[in-house]
Amino acid sequence: MHGCGNDFVLVEGPQDLTPARVRALCDRRTGIGADGIIVITPGEGVRRAVMVHNADGSVADACGNGYRCAARYLLDRSGAASCELETSGGIVRARRDPAGIAVDLALPELGEALTLEHGGAALPARRVRVGNPNVVVFVADVAGLDLPALARTARDEAGPANVEAVVVRTPIELELRVEERGVGETLACGTGSCAAVAAGLADGRLRQDGPIGVSLPGGRLTVTPMGDRYVLAGPAEYVFEGSFA
Repeated sequence: MHGCGNDFVLVEGPQDLTPARVRALCDRRTGIGADGIIVITPGEGVRRAVMVHNADGSVADACGNGYRCAARYLLDRSGAASCELETSGGIVRARRDPAGIAVDLALPELGEALTLEHGGAALPARRVRVGNPNVVVFVADVAGLDLPALARTARDEAGPANVEAVVVRTPIELELRVEERGVGETLACGTGSCAAVAAGLADGRLRQDGPIGVSLPGGRLTVTPMGDRYVLAGPAEYVFEGSFA
């Protein structure tokens, strides 16, 4: 499955996945290929536990698009309009939405403002935690940006984190690229989108009310701040079904 190109192998049932096994399955040349693997515990009803493994074998702290894919899988099989996911960070509520699938994520935790020296420029940035650590960097252009180099600069300053390169197009529109810990650059990132919106609001770059559109290489997500939570919405699609030994 994928959410705007952020793709996952989704399996239901107990899985003893070692880091080496995860890396082998996620390899895009010799395995199935994915940004990560989502394991949904077997059971009945619309409240199930999920675990997200990154492509490098590590376990993700949080994964907005992964949760949306898991939610669609459960909703399609149950016929329900909403469900709850038990994650390492707590209960994530999900439901069908005009954009596809929406999930409620905990309110981002704003960290310190930073200035990164990169490519001869001083770039404003901010730490944001959305269940996982992020460094949001405001740039003039994302298309021609050397994102891996920017990510190295950000991590040298702030430590291990997802790194978001953001352009604010309007007070309600962002353009975003994300270099994710344990994965590399992704076509989309749900928690990264929430982090970018939180940083933009904190710095007065975005409108304070209503949905914010986030354009990513793989498509479009919507982030709506709701006071005590952020609602992340967008498509969650099937690619293919199969089996592996």
